[in-house]
Formats: sequence, C-alpha cells, structure tokens
Amino acid sequence: MRRVSERLPIAVLVSGAGTNLQALLDTVHEREALIVAVASSVAGAPALARAAARDVPTAVFARGDYADRAARDAALGDWLEQRGARLVVLAGYMELLGAAFVERFAGAMINVHPSLLPAFPGLGAIAQALQYGVQVFGVTVHFVDDGVDTGPVIAQRAVELPGAREEKDVLAALHALEHQLLPEAVRMFARGELSIDAADPRHPRVRDRL
Repeated sequence: MRRVSERLPIAVLVSGAGTNLQALLDTVHEREALIVAVASSVAGAPALARAAARDVPTAVFARGDYADRAARDAALGDWLEQRGARLVVLAGYMELLGAAFVERFAGAMINVHPSLLPAFPGLGAIAQALQYGVQVFGVTVHFVDDGVDTGPVIAQRAVELPGAREEKDVLAALHALEHQLLPEAVRMFARGELSIDAADPRHPRVRDRL
C-alpha cells in the first residue's frame, strides 16, 4: 500500500469550467496525490485558471493545432509523461482519445461520467436520461478503455429526481456526487487499493468499496 507521504503524481484532462478539477485541488492535491499537470482541449477554459491559481502547470492541446488526433494524442501523452504523471484523470474532458493513448496509460486512466453506466454513455448523457424519462440519475467513475464509456466501473452513486425536467437541475445534483466520488477514487488508487484484475477485468479489485 502506498504511504500518503508518497503522493501519487496525477494529471487532469479538462475542457470546460473545471469544477471536478477544483474538487480534486480542494481534497486530494498535496495530500494523497499531487496534481502535476492539467491539460485542456480548449484554450481559455476556466479550468486552466483554477490550476494556475494553485501553481499547477498547464498546457493546451487543441485538436485543430495538430495534423490529426494521433499527433495530438502523442504530444499530450509525451507532456504527461514528462510531468511524471502516474494516473490520468478525465474530469469533464470532451475529446475522444485514440487507442494508442489509452494503451499508453492502460490501467492508469479514469473518467467521471454523469450517468449510471452502461446506461446513457457518450455525450449528452443527462439529455438522454431526461428524454427516456428516468427518475433515478447518477454518476459513474470508471477505468478508461478504447470504447466510449465502456471501461470497468470503479464506483457509482445515484440520486432520485422524480420531478426533474431540466438538464440544469439534474446537473446541479450530479455535480455534488461527482465532487465526492472522483476524489474518493483517486484516493483509493493512490493508496494502492484499486486495480484491474486480469482474471476478471470487468470488476476492478477494490480493497474497500466506496
């Protein structure tokens, strides 16, 4: 088990406001983990200012700045490795990552998604759920594989919202869950309590369930 004094260096990928990044900065940064890099797919994303306020190095890897996605992924991966990241956290990252990038960080990349996977994967998860008429919404933290939100589930948390009709109302409730669940998953990874079992990859080994 990793001692807390041996902080796990992590990188966070973002595209927007960065509320999940802020949750990590407020909870695990300089405690169980050390955020050594924040990379954005969007120049000027508010998340970058959140990182800069804590003196965390940032960089922008916009898809349009590279010949193709593979080139962007290679540059991003090189920078994360140069920063020493041992866990990559997708926190509101709105770009697809290619199979080569996923393989490069296999078993050390996690994502937070605003649905109870496997229901409503991909973009627009909350809109999908509202259209379907569900009354129970939720959040999933999962390992990333080369599919779209298909990686092994680490943890999930649900909330009943029977009267929800607007995305903003659901999002507000789910943000609170995300801000709890994502730091907890990072803590467990940092402590060596979370890993993928090669014999049963669909069910990650978790020492103590979240």
